[in-house]
Amino acid sequence: MKRLTVILSLGAALLASAASADDLRIGTSADYPPWESVDGAGNIVGFDKDVGDEICKRIAATCAWQNQAYDGLLPGLQVGKFDVVISGVSINDERSQKVDFSVAYADAPNSIVVAPGSEAASAKTPADLPKALATAAIGVQSGTTHEQVIRAHFPEADVRTYERPDQIADDLIAGRIEAGLMERSAWAPLVKDRGADKLVYAGPLLTGADFAEFGKGQGVAMAKGKAELKGKIDAAVEAMLKDGTIKTIAEKYFGYDVSKK
Repeated sequence: MKRLTVILSLGAALLASAASADDLRIGTSADYPPWESVDGAGNIVGFDKDVGDEICKRIAATCAWQNQAYDGLLPGLQVGKFDVVISGVSINDERSQKVDFSVAYADAPNSIVVAPGSEAASAKTPADLPKALATAAIGVQSGTTHEQVIRAHFPEADVRTYERPDQIADDLIAGRIEAGLMERSAWAPLVKDRGADKLVYAGPLLTGADFAEFGKGQGVAMAKGKAELKGKIDAAVEAMLKDGTIKTIAEKYFGYDVSKK
């Protein structure tokens, strides 16, 4: 009887382990619409939320979303606070040394925005931007590839870091900084809401082809060594790209396709 109890206990433990393997804690920074934000009811919504929920559905996982400041996402992932991070995280070499990524599900362009009258407003090429903003105060969200790009290619610039995109836009309007770098999709609602007479785009759209730090698109981040989980998520993302699911979600939130080609 004692042996049967032990066997039953082991079976229950194995079942609990199997169940927990299908429970994923997803870290995100819900302050970057339309990628992710918090609605009036306190719910996380946006492109990444819909993509993540669809991934969870396809790999038969129960997922719980956790809101965290962006610069704490990957450190939190490394210490086990999250199982995966889905927050428009760009795949680049520096990050890939610390965490693993799924295949890219999106590849969003980036833009520098300045005040009207700035010399940078007339920039025509990516190479013109570091020249026009050589010693400028430039705002970026902390812990992003945007910060990496400015530090690497605008070496004399005064880099100012922020928690949220709206803070960058407001400080630019107030004259506390001279430029800001973010994804174009994040800039669009800010430029629209605050007025094109106060914020203007400078230079062309920027991608990893212009500055390597932008990486190879956006992917789902996970801790090193999670081969089984990575395999499941890769298969789900590849299927969603193939059947047009991510394209459909992108068009819902951006009005255009940002899915990885």
